[in-house]
Amino acid sequence: MASIKKILLGLGIGGGLVAGGTYLWRLNKTSVNLEVVPTVKLHKLDLQGLVLRVDVQLKNPTRTSLKLKFPFIKLLIKGSSIGSSQSVNQDIALPAFGEAKFEAIMIRIPMFSLLSTAKSLLQAVQNGEAFKIGVTTMTTIDLGLKKVPYEKTDEVQLIGAQNGSNKKTED
Repeated sequence: MASIKKILLGLGIGGGLVAGGTYLWRLNKTSVNLEVVPTVKLHKLDLQGLVLRVDVQLKNPTRTSLKLKFPFIKLLIKGSSIGSSQSVNQDIALPAFGEAKFEAIMIRIPMFSLLSTAKSLLQAVQNGEAFKIGVTTMTTIDLGLKKVPYEKTDEVQLIGAQNGSNKKTED
C-alpha cells in the first residue's frame, strides 16, 4: 500500500514537472514569435531639430495571451543611437492572436545631433530623399513566473522624406 502511494506521488510530481516545463517552454517560444511592425514618419523640422513620429504595432500570432510593458523605442543610424522615446511604466495586455498599436510616439532629435551624428538624415529630409532608419523596440514580457526582456531592431523607410512630400515648418 505504501509503495502504491509513493508511485502515485512520484507520477504526480513528475507529471507536474513535465506540465510546468512544457508551459514555460511554450511561453518562451511565444516571446520569440512576437511580431513588431514599426513605421517612422517625419513630423516636424524646425530650428530646434527634427521630430519623428514612430508608430509600433505588436502582433501576437500565438494562442497565449501576454502582458508586456509599453515599448521603449530607440532610433539608430548606422548602429549609432540618435534619439529615443520616454520610458513608460504601463502594462499592456496582448490577447492571443491579437494586436496592440502604439501611435504617435514622438522622438525629438536636437539640431546639434542632426548636424553632428545624423547629418545624412538631415540632408535626406531637406532634399526630400528616401532614407532608411533603424528602429529598436524594447519591452519586457511578463510570463507569470518570470519576466523576459524582448528587443528587436528593424530597418524602415522614413515616410515623408521622399518625393518632396516632407513637412517642413519653421517655428
